[in-house]
Amino acid sequence: MDKAVIIDSNKIVDIISPFNLPAGISEINLGGLSIAPGFIDIQVNGGGGCLFNEEPSVSVICKIYEAHKRFGTTNFLPVLLSNSRDKMMAAVKSVKYCLDKKLHGILGLHLEGPFINRKKAGVHNNKYIRTLNAEELNDLIKAAGSKVLKLLTVAPEFIPPDYLRMLSGAGVLLSAGHSDITYDEAIKCFENGITCVTHLFNAMSQLSGREPGLAGAALQAKNVWAGIIADGFHVHYAAIDIAKRIKGRKLFLTTDAMPPVGKASRNFMLGDYVIQCRDGKCTTETGVIAGSVLDMATAVRNCIYEIGIPIEEALRMASTYPAEFLGMGCELGKIEPGYNANLVIFDDQVEVKGVVVNGKFEFWANS
Repeated sequence: MDKAVIIDSNKIVDIISPFNLPAGISEINLGGLSIAPGFIDIQVNGGGGCLFNEEPSVSVICKIYEAHKRFGTTNFLPVLLSNSRDKMMAAVKSVKYCLDKKLHGILGLHLEGPFINRKKAGVHNNKYIRTLNAEELNDLIKAAGSKVLKLLTVAPEFIPPDYLRMLSGAGVLLSAGHSDITYDEAIKCFENGITCVTHLFNAMSQLSGREPGLAGAALQAKNVWAGIIADGFHVHYAAIDIAKRIKGRKLFLTTDAMPPVGKASRNFMLGDYVIQCRDGKCTTETGVIAGSVLDMATAVRNCIYEIGIPIEEALRMASTYPAEFLGMGCELGKIEPGYNANLVIFDDQVEVKGVVVNGKFEFWANS
């Protein structure tokens, strides 16, 4: 049954029958297209030819946002991979500016590293990987206090439990990733503030019969969230199906997107690595996976057509569930009165045709 979504300023105020529209209201007929809450991506490295890790500036954030918006992403966390303290502070400054000005759909900063395990570093620059000391702990707590640092990915085996509790108490969402932690250690870290795992199955100790590892602990722990990259390269679709059956609404989609998203470029530099993108897969010259060219709309379609997840649930994995993980489930991720008017408009094949951000059309495929 068709419905009319009533928007006033940047909020949804009502959902009614299109036959009961108030007199004088401005009407936009979508001609049979469908709508869903705008997608929320907590792990975006780049897009539009830009990489936040190389240049953590406001202008780069803007270009990344514009690249992902056309694929339905209305809110995101830019990712800074393991880097220098100066680069981390530059990222904090740029994200704070965007938050203060309410620009580019930014919800905060995701620091992925540098406090990770070298054994599971992937394409992170080893020279920046380090242990967390008291000075940088204070930097992080300060960034959390200004609402900038939203998410921190760490290898819990290298973080003292009291540091984890201090960060969690300061409002930082903590995720385990790039970690070789054992199952028993993982269960303990979940008790000390870790509430999520970063890109489930990737760059972590794996599930086996005798040692379930971080992957097994994350699957078993009912209250732990997990992001997953549904491009068919990072994780086999059957493994995503298994994870979905176990985790339910605690599993959400992320892209781990790199600069080629929204731009026809094939290669890019990530630190000292030349990253090659072929047939939808990003790798170093030696074959190590280095992020993705995935966008959220494609991730949703992959869940529907490759895994068989119902469309309504796949859309929730890209919107409702990440909003809830971020603690923003009362304002983002649903089409209900009182929620932000962030919407993605799509056709029967889940191809994005339009995007509404804060009640205004910011992308329309036919224009």
